[in-house]
Amino acid sequence: MGSDNDRRVLLAIALIMVLYYVWSAFLVPKAPPAEDGVEQPVAEAPAGTTTPEHPAAETSASAETSLPEVPAVSEVPLHVETLGTTTWRATLSSTTGGIGDLTLIDYHEAADTHALWTWALEKVKGQAAPGGWQAYSGGELPRRILTEEGGAFGLAGVGAPGLDGGYQVVKLSEGSWQARRTLPSGLVITKTWTTGEDPHDLQLQVSFDNRAGPAVDQVWVGVADSMRGGSGRFDNSVRPQAVIDGDIEHLRKLSDVEAEKVKDYKGPVSWFGAGDRYFMAALAPDEAITGPVVFDTLADGRTGAFLIDTQALGAGELRTYGFDGFVGPKDLDLLQHFGHDLDEAVEFGFFGFFSRVLLFLLKVAQKGVVNWGLSIIALTLLVKAVFFPLTQAAFTSSKKMQALQPHIKELQAKYKDNKELQSTETMKLFKENGVNPMGGCLPTLIQLPVWFALYGVMLNSVELYASRFMYLKDLTAPDPYGVLPVMYAVLILAQQQMMPTPGMDPTQAKMMKLMPLVFAFMMFGFPSGLVLYFCVNIALTVFQQWLINRNFNSKQLKQTAPSA
Repeated sequence: MGSDNDRRVLLAIALIMVLYYVWSAFLVPKAPPAEDGVEQPVAEAPAGTTTPEHPAAETSASAETSLPEVPAVSEVPLHVETLGTTTWRATLSSTTGGIGDLTLIDYHEAADTHALWTWALEKVKGQAAPGGWQAYSGGELPRRILTEEGGAFGLAGVGAPGLDGGYQVVKLSEGSWQARRTLPSGLVITKTWTTGEDPHDLQLQVSFDNRAGPAVDQVWVGVADSMRGGSGRFDNSVRPQAVIDGDIEHLRKLSDVEAEKVKDYKGPVSWFGAGDRYFMAALAPDEAITGPVVFDTLADGRTGAFLIDTQALGAGELRTYGFDGFVGPKDLDLLQHFGHDLDEAVEFGFFGFFSRVLLFLLKVAQKGVVNWGLSIIALTLLVKAVFFPLTQAAFTSSKKMQALQPHIKELQAKYKDNKELQSTETMKLFKENGVNPMGGCLPTLIQLPVWFALYGVMLNSVELYASRFMYLKDLTAPDPYGVLPVMYAVLILAQQQMMPTPGMDPTQAKMMKLMPLVFAFMMFGFPSGLVLYFCVNIALTVFQQWLINRNFNSKQLKQTAPSA
């Protein structure tokens, strides 16, 4: 009876894990429905500093430098300034008026992983690339957040987000650069970037000086790039991101903003920018701005996130916006120190609290062993030690229940016409022998949050980015050789053979036999670091089960079990 409940719960757990895997891989919740066009309601309050009127001859805050008035776009000579800190470098080009070629100094591109079974299937189909199979390729180039040809950190304009170019650029001083442009209407846009004491900080000030032009309905500032790559859960491509009203928003599919469609999000803006799972370039407004933030693709093919101030900029007005810019890895310690809800960029999912705890423990272990693979093994030992008493009690209870099966069947036969009495006597038998009917599945249920939380850590923690262990070059990517998934399948089959399965009906027996195959299949797509955790955990579980089977004495139960 109790054993049947255990099996049903275990089957339910297996189904939950399969559904979670399918959801994570293929059914990630989509962003809210897109709204056509970029016309937005008027913001509740001015965003930035506005000066209603000032004489045209007066020198504004954005015109204090000796930069000349900028001619038409086609007449602006190409000029590129190099800028950066100890952690990143980039270029400021007169053709875009924004920062591109944004490269991190301390990180390299992760090696591309090529699974052996995928290559074999392509070989059979005649689609395999020449040169034979390689488990890993690449990984030598510096890690770029924004590309050289399309990256633009700090685009700005009026009206709907569009092309931005024809800037006069200059280096003002050490750690400070400026770009300035005069639109045909006479409106002057001035952008000033300044590096801060923090090497990941890049402050941006954008001013719109409308001293010589007519009123405009709205102004905007954005981060854009020529974005490529897949849009699945396991892809790591740069995409527009933002935190609006405390919620993380991102554009997964570039096709969602094609055909003159945009995605816009209204509410208090914490930050907006572009990034992937591990790195980001973001702008956080100094002043409270309600947005909206728009994800859109421009006419030249660049896609980005654009903060729009829908308050009209009148003739003779000067409006200035300040932003704290962050450039670097999505390291929780860095992001929390920076503020502005930047830590929301690390998406651990529903079990985020447990993920943060596990990541902290991994960091502590890594300082001692100086290898993330060994840290995962150390974490596994710690988790196993914490749950050891519970697992020990569960396994012992299962063995007792197995030994009591003949007596349970006798009770079922004796009270076959009285189900209530049958249940009462069975529970009495369990109580006298210290058997918990649900004890067998309790350890598994309790450890589910740990498994899902660790899955989030492996998939989203830059601390483990491109981390090596033995033959593996990236613990956040699947095992291309399939060694760990196969090892897991062997171990779970061994565990299944050791588990007592008394009174199981044929349908349940088939399902229980399929469970290892289902789990093993899932492991081929999981991050190898997570599969390493599962392998070590189940190896310890098998050893623990073997010890219990070896030392268990069922005679004591038979002596105390009542006869029917």
